[in-house]
Amino acid sequence: MNIIVSFSGRCGGNCDAIAKYISSGDDCLLFMRELSTQPCANCSYECMSGPCKYRDDGTYAFFEKLSLADKIFFIIPMYCGNPSALYFIMNERCQDYFMQNQSQYENITKKLYIIAVYGNADEYPDFLNLFARQYDFKNAKEHILGLERHKYKQKMKDFLLDAEDVKVKLNIFTGKSKTQFPS
Repeated sequence: MNIIVSFSGRCGGNCDAIAKYISSGDDCLLFMRELSTQPCANCSYECMSGPCKYRDDGTYAFFEKLSLADKIFFIIPMYCGNPSALYFIMNERCQDYFMQNQSQYENITKKLYIIAVYGNADEYPDFLNLFARQYDFKNAKEHILGLERHKYKQKMKDFLLDAEDVKVKLNIFTGKSKTQFPS
């Protein structure tokens, strides 16, 4: 079973459409905006020595589910030059899970694939590199696919999946097609 997670705060946009497009069969499709997730705040770093005081909000269970997946796809939009706030909340809160389950970090990151959706690489050249550094991917191109809307002359409300080239890239990246990317 694959787990596909949309980190978009907007229902029905590009990230959600891509999540639905790449899912099939017994895949688990999650929308981070629908999960009850408390941001790191108003605590005394309980996660450093024991359970986070917010452990029951759903974040810990989210990571337990990820540990069971065959592949994990995070679909992350960029807002204001950064990954979405929902991604940062998950990223902050992962500390509670990994402090208690250190062996799961490599298990989860080796099967993690990121589809990044953004406007213009010239304006935000470090967006994809952020993920490569964060997860220390050995071969970032195998784990990160950037989809730049401006390459397809798209505006905010246009859909990337309207471009056949995007579907081809997604099929190759997710393993639906065994064809390799053209050089």
